This record gives sequence, structure tokens and C-alpha cells, in this order.
Amino acid sequence: MTGNNYFPREEYEARWKRVWDAMRAKGYDHLLVWSRGAGSYDRLGNGLWLTNFANNGTGQDWADDVQMGAWTFSAVLFRDGRAPELHSAQPPQETEYAKTVCGELIVHEPSLITGLPEYFRKHGIEGRVAVVGDDVLPGLYDRRLRSLTPQIEWVTDEWFLLEPQRVKSKREQEAFRTAGDITTHALAAGMDALIAGETSAEAAARTAMEIMRRGGCFSRIDMHHGAHAERFLLGDMLYGYDTSAPKKGDMVRGWIQGPIFQGYWLDPGRTAVCGGRPTKEQRHILEGATEVCKAIIKAIRPGVTPRQLGAIGHKAALRYAGDEIDLNLGIFGHQMGTFYGPHIIPAGDPGALEDESVKQGTSANERMFKEYEKIDEPYEPGMLIAVEAFMTHPGVGMSGLEDHVLVTKDGCEQITNTPFYL
Repeated sequence: MTGNNYFPREEYEARWKRVWDAMRAKGYDHLLVWSRGAGSYDRLGNGLWLTNFANNGTGQDWADDVQMGAWTFSAVLFRDGRAPELHSAQPPQETEYAKTVCGELIVHEPSLITGLPEYFRKHGIEGRVAVVGDDVLPGLYDRRLRSLTPQIEWVTDEWFLLEPQRVKSKREQEAFRTAGDITTHALAAGMDALIAGETSAEAAARTAMEIMRRGGCFSRIDMHHGAHAERFLLGDMLYGYDTSAPKKGDMVRGWIQGPIFQGYWLDPGRTAVCGGRPTKEQRHILEGATEVCKAIIKAIRPGVTPRQLGAIGHKAALRYAGDEIDLNLGIFGHQMGTFYGPHIIPAGDPGALEDESVKQGTSANERMFKEYEKIDEPYEPGMLIAVEAFMTHPGVGMSGLEDHVLVTKDGCEQITNTPFYL
């Protein structure tokens, strides 16, 4: 049933075809895609994109080493050239399956983890099975699943769906435009509150209201200020906000993250000064981060590469460099979809990728070579890009902002348009 869905069945069928094409290119006959829902969104997107299904509930289930119900989780199976199957353990009387789009729904009561191996044996599924979501299923369940499927060679391919999802359809672009409009108003409401001296909690509440009243959703809202906002990009580690209020002259920052509309993820942000009267030093880093983003966005068009955009952003950033100013050169952006895309816009030209690979280390701050894989692949119309920049001046504050653009046939379209607070 898809009559009341945002996307028609034909949209999903086009997605399935792209997945099958990608499977054939890699020599995969079978693909299993794990998702986790039940109030969590960070590992929900792939299953939602494939079948319009999201597990309901109030969080990840307690580990069950006997029944192994795994009701929080679901799996999409591609096999034998068919429309994909949705495998779940949630009882139909407790779950809204009516909007699901798939070839067949298979409910494994009481256990998805033991029911799925039985299904594989019944249908003669053996050999190599590619897996997306190996980082989703808890070890307890994964070990049991593998022990019950000795005929399967599980092949982890976590980034496999990124290519089929990379270029957005016209309907997906409309969803992103709606998401952009929602966050434009919501982030402005939160920033206006911080500038007026309201508490971080009040600013977050105003942001949330604008998202929810427009039919959107979020995963996290960060609103913070002062010394904490200079040291840390995001707000309170648990909630993203607290009940403290900024003082006039404090730098304040707001950020929204989440599946804003129809499960599509955006993460725009802004920085300003409480009272709206920045000092010369504050204005310098506010303008610096803004100009970096503007320069990159102005250059986005089909055919340009992430490496080229990184060099443009770096050139713009150097105009605001100083002895005490940290340009925060890590990345200048990344792709977006149903979650953060790992392929980045580097902050500057990293040089030969062979040289970049040797820079890897055990530190969490080391750049991941895999993120650079596509920095020389040109952007195409229909791709969505997040553009971001940060600058820090000790004792003054940290300035950061982020916007999102769609690549068009002759340039780009900015879909998040919260004002710059200079």
C-alpha cells in the first residue's frame, strides 16, 4: 500500500533497480540491509529508503540471549532478482506495516535472529551474502545469527548503498527543499532567542516548536554560549542545551541535526553574539567562517570536484588567518542523505591520496583516508552537499556555520537560508 505515502511505489522500484545494478557490478547475488529504529534515527535511514518502514518502540530492546526477539531491528533482503523482502519480528497487530513498500513482508515471531536462518535454509540461500549494517546488529545477536548460518559467507560492505543513494530523485529533492525550509525557520527562531538573552533551553524549545509545527522531526538540537561554546562545537553532552542564559557579548551558537523531513537528514548551524553587537575580533571570525562557506557555495556546479572546492575554501580562509586564529581546517563539508554522508570536501588540497593514506593513526582526530576516496569525482546534478566552516580565536570565541545545497544542471540551489549574524 503506497496511496498515502510521500513517495509512490515507482520511486522505490527505481531505487531497487539502482541497488540491483550496484550488486551486479560487485558480483553480489544476495544483500541484507540491517536497520534499527524504535525512537532512534541514526541507523534507520537505509531500511526506510528501501521500504518506507521504521520499527516503532521506545528504544533498543534489552539484550535477550534466550528468545532473541530483536524487535528493535529489521532487515531488507535482496535475492533472486526479486523486489526486496522486509524481515521483522514485530507483530502485525502492534506495528504499522500498511505503508511499507516491498516485495514481501516476512514476520519472524518470536525471533528475527533465529527465524532468518531458518528462512535462508528453506530457500537455499548460501555462499556470499553482502551485508550493510554490520555495525548495527549487537554482537549478541550477530554471533547467534552467524552460528546458525554456517552455509553463509557474510561480506561486510557498509558503504555499499551510498552510490545508489548519491543522486537524489526529483521527489527526493522536493523533500530536501521542504526540510531546508523547516530548518531555516527553526534555526532562526533559536538564534533569535539566544541573541535576545534567553536560556539555551528556551532557544531549543523555540527551535523544536518550529520544526514540529511544520511536520518535521529532529534528533538533536544544540544551543549554547560563552566559554563552553568556544571550547566545544556542540552543547550539553546529554541534551544539547541547559537552563543557563548568555550574557550580552557572549558568542552563541545553534545547531540542528536529524531526519528533518521524510527521514532526510540535515544539520545546519549558525553563530552570533548575544545582544547583536559583536566586537571587532568577534566580527572577524564570524565573517571568516561565513565567507568560506559563501566562496565554496558560489563555486558548486556540475563537474567541480570536492578537491577543487576544498582549495577554494582554503584560499578564502587564509584571508582571515592570524597568529591566534585557528582556522579549524578539518573538512569543509560532506554529502547528505538519510544520514551524514562520509565523503567529504577536504579543507584544502590534501595532495596525492597515496600520501594522505600514510597520515592515518590511532588518534580519533586523524583523518580517515576512506573519506577521501571521491574527492576527485565531479559532482552531478541532484547531489546534496553540506558546506561548513569554523574559526576559533582564544578568548574571543568559536564561529561556525553550516548550510546545504542541491547541485543543479548549471550551478546549485541553497536550501537552508537562515540569516548570517554578522
